[in-house]
Amino acid sequence: MVQGVDVGDLLDGRYRLVRRCSDDGDKQLWQATDELLERTVAVHLITGRTRVDAKLLTAAAGRAGSVSDARWVRVLDVGLAPAARKVNIWVVSEWVDGQTLAALLRREPLRDRVATHLIAACAHAVAAAEEAGAAHGSLDPDEVLIPADGNPRLTGLEVHEALVPDNVTADPAAHDDVRGLAALLYAAVTGRWPLPGWGGLPPASRGDGRHPKQQRYSVGRAVDEVVARALDGGYPDARSFARALDGLPQAPLVPAVDDGDSPRRDRWRRIAWRVIPPLLVSTIGLTAWTAGRDLGRVPGQDRSSAPIFPQSHTGGGTTLVWHKPPTVTSFDPQGNGDEDPGGVGLALDDDPSTLWTTDTYHGNAHFGGLKSGVGLLIDLGKVKSVDTARLLLSLPGANIELRAGDAVPAQADDLTEVVSRLDSPANLTLRLPHLVKARYWLVWITSLPPTEADSYALGIAEIELLR
Repeated sequence: MVQGVDVGDLLDGRYRLVRRCSDDGDKQLWQATDELLERTVAVHLITGRTRVDAKLLTAAAGRAGSVSDARWVRVLDVGLAPAARKVNIWVVSEWVDGQTLAALLRREPLRDRVATHLIAACAHAVAAAEEAGAAHGSLDPDEVLIPADGNPRLTGLEVHEALVPDNVTADPAAHDDVRGLAALLYAAVTGRWPLPGWGGLPPASRGDGRHPKQQRYSVGRAVDEVVARALDGGYPDARSFARALDGLPQAPLVPAVDDGDSPRRDRWRRIAWRVIPPLLVSTIGLTAWTAGRDLGRVPGQDRSSAPIFPQSHTGGGTTLVWHKPPTVTSFDPQGNGDEDPGGVGLALDDDPSTLWTTDTYHGNAHFGGLKSGVGLLIDLGKVKSVDTARLLLSLPGANIELRAGDAVPAQADDLTEVVSRLDSPANLTLRLPHLVKARYWLVWITSLPPTEADSYALGIAEIELLR
């Protein structure tokens, strides 16, 4: 943590610190006011550096200033303050209201056209920098800001790379901006990061790390081919990569629009609130690593008494693909296979007050580092067509994948990912990119929401596969 810096402090007699936005050990980001020009600015504080670092940073800021493209966030000022044998460096840049691409992708990946539109704009910005003799060298989704108008702006030109220690990686490709742009597009359509050195999104979990379609089935062939070629060094510069993206279909980023109501959608809205109270009641007093199997059990309810044959549903142009509940099993290939096996039927019993639950994990949302995921495997008995899945979850915030195939899987990757959602809402609708025919369907959980301090678990109240 940067020592001795607080709200209200004045840097260089000019920059008044207003709000700390992030704190990453030796780096802090502040919103500040430039009292000389009466404008809001961003102030990056970096501690424990040398005067050589300060000289390199000042030179980098000068090179960045030679780039006039408005899609780059401008560096406005650089300064330093002595601190023992080291110096603290501060970098002042434009303030941009909005969110990072990383934050956007943690909720869900983007459609191909939207992703291509965003990254094409980034590619043209990088091309303008290249032609001015400047480079970024460390592109990742945290370096892409998305303002309210949906037009991306890039930050960290020259400056970010100047702050990266020389020993972070010896691979020149890791600092190649064309490869970085390709990785941005890969992340935008999959929600996963294909390169080493940045951990703001889950890493690519299957395939060769070059083809996003291997990661997410809905990615189109054209996007897949452009990304793979760029990651293989197939474009000599950012301008050629930008032109390749310009040749693909694009659509601007716009706020999500509700596609209307239906009787079924209304039903799910009405019952969603009923799921959370049982979860909260049952989590009181949980202390063991595996206490989560009782999450969602309504006090006094016998699981064996829950109805097991729901009625067939129709409405809103969708229909359940089964007339009676199919076979469902707990899928835990990296554990002991004992993730509430007796409660699996509760996810298909048409009763939102009962839940199948994961165990409770501690340490982090990724199962305490013990495994990559758990889920429920549904056997429809024969190949059936599905275009929509609806899930009613105990809590928002989970990362969910829907996978499908025609053979019993040993691991999750044995099935093809057809759709996914990061930071899922409790009432989750997954619309498949097209009609998918398969017998086996896996609801695969790759990250859990917190239930209390340092505890993570998830309950699934209902699953519907629809046609």
